[in-house]
Amino acid sequence: SRFFKQSLLIFFIQQMAAGIFRLIAGVCRTMIMANIGGALTLLLIFLLGGFILPKDQIPVWWRWGYWISPLSYGYNAIVINEMFAPRWMNRRASDGSTSLGIAVLKHFDIFTDSYWYWIGVGVVAGFTLLFNVLFTFALMYLNPLGKPQAVISKEEKMAMEMKAAHEKGRAVSRTTYFNGNVFQRTSSSADRNSRTEMMTQRMSSLSSLYGLNNNKDSTQQITTGVAQKRGMVLPFTPLAMSFDNVNYFVDMPPEMKEEGVTEDRLQLLRDVTGAFRPGILTALMGVSGAGKTTLMDVLAGRKTGGYIEGDIRISGFPKNQDTFARISGYCEQTDIHSPQVTIRESLMFSAFLRLPKEVSNQQKMAFVDEVMDLVELDNLKDAIVGIPGVTGLSTEQRKRLTIAVELVANPSIIFMDEPTSGLDARAAAIVMRTVRNTVNTGRTVVCTIHQPSIDIFESFDELLLMKRGGQVIYAGPLGHHSQKIIEYFEVMP
Repeated sequence: SRFFKQSLLIFFIQQMAAGIFRLIAGVCRTMIMANIGGALTLLLIFLLGGFILPKDQIPVWWRWGYWISPLSYGYNAIVINEMFAPRWMNRRASDGSTSLGIAVLKHFDIFTDSYWYWIGVGVVAGFTLLFNVLFTFALMYLNPLGKPQAVISKEEKMAMEMKAAHEKGRAVSRTTYFNGNVFQRTSSSADRNSRTEMMTQRMSSLSSLYGLNNNKDSTQQITTGVAQKRGMVLPFTPLAMSFDNVNYFVDMPPEMKEEGVTEDRLQLLRDVTGAFRPGILTALMGVSGAGKTTLMDVLAGRKTGGYIEGDIRISGFPKNQDTFARISGYCEQTDIHSPQVTIRESLMFSAFLRLPKEVSNQQKMAFVDEVMDLVELDNLKDAIVGIPGVTGLSTEQRKRLTIAVELVANPSIIFMDEPTSGLDARAAAIVMRTVRNTVNTGRTVVCTIHQPSIDIFESFDELLLMKRGGQVIYAGPLGHHSQKIIEYFEVMP
């Protein structure tokens, strides 16, 4: 039947189209080139397929494209299958001798023989097979374009160097030079002491690299008792945020009303009180559904719906959202960046859009360089951001880039939504060290955190702990080794 023939033809056309786009992806090998190649292929196939331009209207020097276009055969077969229907063939054209279906085919320069349907089906099926075979060969023999961007950070490089030195020390015979003579060391205890000392030094170095004891400023903090503050090219005013009896409501979902709930509003935050101070790293913690992100969104002014009650102040002044947007930054949990640009270009774009016009271009560029050094991305400034999980930066480096994009706006208050989410222990430690560097500039930094390790947890200065229902159960300092919060919960009945 004609319906079966139509369905068969549409199936092969769909398979042919999928095959040609798979082939384009396999040959081009990058998303950008595949988009360009796909658009160009579509343009040529449609222009030379006999639908937009009939065959005789295609320029002579492009006529060959009609015969190699898979769409031309599919188009001919579809039209022939339709025009050979009785409702077209049993009616006569204006000349009285030619059937209406044949007249229509001749008018649009389409073949008038019925066997061209099966020719079209066969050619489209052949193109489908050809495209899939070529796609298979493209995957087998074409390597990815360019060299893989294996980005090695300073921390990884130092760890690799220490590991190589350790392996080299084990391979070389241990000898002692004394007065020009060489004596082979035979003391097993001395050998063990040497290995122990080497491993101790290595672990100490790695601890300082990946640990969270205020990174490289920790030594000075131990000796002087004061953490070093980093100076910045552009000045900013340290600001504190306080909030008292903050409540947040949303309209009751219809599903809950159907279950018998009579209230018109659902309360997500209940009498939340606290403060965030400059130079203090505050953790916002709680079980899932406690309202951590909700509270941070309310304080940052990112909630566009619902009903907010309570008093929110910035350094004692009532919060004005238009002004607050200029002095605050918000690092979302998802790291969304343009994959085709470098780290430096990403930061320059953000800085030139968000810094005031009174800041000169030279100051903006110098500030971008300083921020890259602050988040420890200066050695990767020319690295392409790339596509997550495919090319470019690692997850931890993307997280640091997200922080840097907000820092180049020179905010006084920064909110970070789960900066360590999806990271392993080492990557989370590096990100938290970047967060600590940001705090050391004198900014107010607030982070939501979920199920942190003990090292991550004790890198914070203060904690605002919430329970389900949007209520605060602790707001205050952690203390050394979390001693203050432990004492607080120990005295509770």
